Amino acid sequence: MSPTIGLVFLLTCTTFFNVLLTKATELKTNIVHLSSPEVQTLNTDEWYDSFLLKVAARSNGKPVMVFKYYHVITGFAAKMSADQVKVMESLSGVLSVRPEGVYQLQTTRSPHFLGLHHNSGLWKDSNEGKGVIIGLIDTGVTPSHPSFKDDGVPPPPSTWKGKCEVAGSCNNKLIGLRNFVNGRPPVDEEGHGTHTSSTAAGNYVDNARVFGLGNGTASGIAPLAHVATYKVCEPLGCLSSVVLAGMDAAIEDGVNVLSLSLGGRSAPFYIESIALGAFSAMQKGIFVSCAAANSGPASESLSNEAPWILTVGASTIDRRFQTTVILGNKKKLHGESLYQQKGFEQKLRPLVYPQEGCHEGSLDHIDVKGKVVLCDFGTVVGLKSDPEIASFSSRGPNLASPGILKPDITGPGVDILAAWNEPVDNQTGTKAAFNVIEGTSMSCPHLAGIGALLKSVHPEWSPAAIKSAIMTTASQVNRNGEPIVDERGYPASVHAFGSGHVNPQKALEPGLIFDIQPEDYIPYLCGLGYTPKQMEMIVKKKCSCSKPIPEAQLNYPSFVVSLERGDSKTYSRTVTNVGPPDSGYTVRDVSAPEGVSVTVLVHNDEGVMRFNALQKKRTYEVTFSRDAKDKEKAAYGQGHMTWVDETGKYIVRTPFSFKFE
Repeated sequence: MSPTIGLVFLLTCTTFFNVLLTKATELKTNIVHLSSPEVQTLNTDEWYDSFLLKVAARSNGKPVMVFKYYHVITGFAAKMSADQVKVMESLSGVLSVRPEGVYQLQTTRSPHFLGLHHNSGLWKDSNEGKGVIIGLIDTGVTPSHPSFKDDGVPPPPSTWKGKCEVAGSCNNKLIGLRNFVNGRPPVDEEGHGTHTSSTAAGNYVDNARVFGLGNGTASGIAPLAHVATYKVCEPLGCLSSVVLAGMDAAIEDGVNVLSLSLGGRSAPFYIESIALGAFSAMQKGIFVSCAAANSGPASESLSNEAPWILTVGASTIDRRFQTTVILGNKKKLHGESLYQQKGFEQKLRPLVYPQEGCHEGSLDHIDVKGKVVLCDFGTVVGLKSDPEIASFSSRGPNLASPGILKPDITGPGVDILAAWNEPVDNQTGTKAAFNVIEGTSMSCPHLAGIGALLKSVHPEWSPAAIKSAIMTTASQVNRNGEPIVDERGYPASVHAFGSGHVNPQKALEPGLIFDIQPEDYIPYLCGLGYTPKQMEMIVKKKCSCSKPIPEAQLNYPSFVVSLERGDSKTYSRTVTNVGPPDSGYTVRDVSAPEGVSVTVLVHNDEGVMRFNALQKKRTYEVTFSRDAKDKEKAAYGQGHMTWVDETGKYIVRTPFSFKFE
């Protein structure tokens, strides 16, 4: 072998060895779940640190602590090498060590569209959200925006323990501003968090507009509620360890509602960080609203599928930024455009039509200056009445828990005008920057705001009670009284909108609620087949699975039932009276696919659910049976049942989803 060849071989081997060494010693953030000791001799901080010391004693170097969690999980996040991860996994008391994941952002007219008006209805009864704290887990906020002025907003309640990390930026409206992203400024750089925060609880701002369009008074759904923001996202996404840290801080600070317009791929709940954090929030009485994701209209495309989360799909509102293009052959194309220049010279211009669609990067190599760009989008179904389901809104069935219907609800998520971090229409120098964007990111804070309004009126309601009130009073028809349609113009399925479109005013007085206490989820989780370790990662204590239940037995405001031919299954539900003390409810409307029968049994001779006091509970059974000769070839079907009180005022509807085996 020549000296030169030998040197090349030596260098190659050395480089290969160095690559292996680098990979073995490279530090990556992992989330460590611990089992709570029966007797803890150290405080939590010292106990967490002790695991890093043990790893350091058995490996090369010491892991680096990133976050310590006190509420969302029992454990911490630390930067570790691959070798250190193996040592950590071997330690007594460690339930799981997993790499952090990445979540993506799910990106004036809507309060009026939802029936919210000054000095009447839900806004009047809730004092427009006064005293309620909404926590936004997002990209931060723009504190100087007038949407976060505190005119008319009282000081936060004494239970608030949060802080403002930018001196002079907080007030009675924006009571918390915290940053968990290293190396980034604490305020909003993207605009997304400013938009979602103002949608949920922005104060009133006059003359809100974008490119001169949508002019009017902008406000959030709960305009006098408090806002606390937690920056957990950077331009490339939102790391799960950081999201957990933000949720952990929000729980500690004392928020009443959490809004997360973030999502990732479906995963079992014991490794899904938002689900873990939301379970802990629910245990503390915090209502959690999350985006369903923007991967529609594909089926099984949901994020945030846990039953203790309100999973929100997106729909249109009754506003279009309409414009018309006249073609050379005199034909007219009606569409939408935010940029509608006044005094625009009417002359023929070249047309650019990217057939692959208008998305990021699709126009990078096309000269569009002085031309008209035509974009096709799947919501284009003609001028039908709203709301309609947005094509991008993710659909069920639920992969993580097939026996729970998701999404739960749909709300405004298209053409939403709200606050932005900087002007988008070259109006430099203005502090009132707004933008119009769409996504389930926009519908999620709408429902968080509605949850805050209901919490203000009914502070004693649990998160499940608020969720039930929203779901059982939802609408399945548009403003013309016709069925809500999807992007194809067909009646929307329960996999597209769950219980229907939110109706805030009706949710204020639902009559009956389906309540679920934190302990009620344990037999449900057992029924999913989770191991004791996996259960402990979710509920943060050791659990017994002596009485598991099927998913459909959870006291949820909907049913998902799998039926083979000749099959029959019975499930029960327990409702709580939150309407008139003396009332009676009967089943007025039961719908099911052909070949399926539904029988409702109330345990008395009358077949009526009677109540003689508030908070009184009654249980009923529902039997679903499929004909042995049923010829149904479709994979899924749907239906519903409705309880109506004797006055006809209270209507409690629960949807059905059937899977035909």
